[in-house]
Amino acid sequence: MKGINRLQIGAQIMVLMLCSCESDELPPALAEPDVEPIPLASKVDSLAIEAKKAILAFPALTDDNCEQFLLNWTKEMPSSRFELSTSKGDIVLETFGDVPLHSANFAYKVARNYYAPSEFVRIVPDFVVQGGNSEDTRAQELRWLIGKHTLPPEFKSNRLHFRGALAMGRTYEGNPGKRSASYDFYLVVGRNVTRAELSRLEREKGIAYTEAQKARYVKEGGTPHLDFEHTVFGQMVTGFDALGALAQEPTDASDWPLRRQEFRINTASEYDAKTDDFVN
Repeated sequence: MKGINRLQIGAQIMVLMLCSCESDELPPALAEPDVEPIPLASKVDSLAIEAKKAILAFPALTDDNCEQFLLNWTKEMPSSRFELSTSKGDIVLETFGDVPLHSANFAYKVARNYYAPSEFVRIVPDFVVQGGNSEDTRAQELRWLIGKHTLPPEFKSNRLHFRGALAMGRTYEGNPGKRSASYDFYLVVGRNVTRAELSRLEREKGIAYTEAQKARYVKEGGTPHLDFEHTVFGQMVTGFDALGALAQEPTDASDWPLRRQEFRINTASEYDAKTDDFVN
C-alpha cells in the first residue's frame, strides 16, 4: 500500500513538472494586470510639483502686501469663531469684525494650519498667557513660507483688555508705530483693577473710559495698562477655567513654561453659543 502511494505521488509530481515546462504563464487568478508601471522618479516629481503649487498659491506676506491680501482673502473665507484646544481644556474664541485686519490675519494663520500645533511660550499669573511664536522647526519653516510681516495697529475705544481679551503681541524697541506681530497672540488673565488706577490711566494716557467700561474692569479685572498699546481683536467665549489653570503652570525665570504647553486652533464653524460682546 505504501509503495503504491509513492508511485502515485511521483507521477503527480512529474505531471506538474511537465506542465510547468510547457508554459511560463501563471494561472489567470495569479497573473498580474497588464498595467504600465509608473517610474518612482515620476511619482516623486509629481509630489514635488503639487507641493510647489500649494506654496505658490499664496504670496509670501510682507509689511507692504499683507493688508490688501488679508482683507481680500477674508471676504472669501470668513471665520470669526475658533476652538483653542489646550492641555487644560478647550477655549472658544471670537474675533471682532470691526478690527478687520487683525481678525483676518488670525483666521488666515489658522487656515494655513500654523497653530496646529503650536505652544504657549509665556505664562504670567494675573497677567497673560501668550503663544504662537514657537521656535520649533515646523513653526520657523511655516513663518518663512507664510511670510514674516507685522500689522498696523487697529486700536478701538470699545476693544479693551478685559479678562479673556484676545490681543496681538508686539515689540517695543524700534516700533514707534506700535505695529503688531502677526503670529504671537495672548489671552488676558488679568488682575483686580480699581477705579483709582483707571483714573490715573485716563490722566496719563489721555484715555476716556465710559462708566460701563470702568464697572466691567472693576468687576472682571484685566490689564488696562495695555490699552492702546496692543490691538485687541477678539475675546474668549468659553474656557475661563482652562485659562486659569494654564496661568498656574510653573515657569522658569523668563516666564517660559517648564512643561511644554501645546495647543491647537481650528475654526469652530459649528459652535452656536450666544456671545456677550464687549461693553461700549
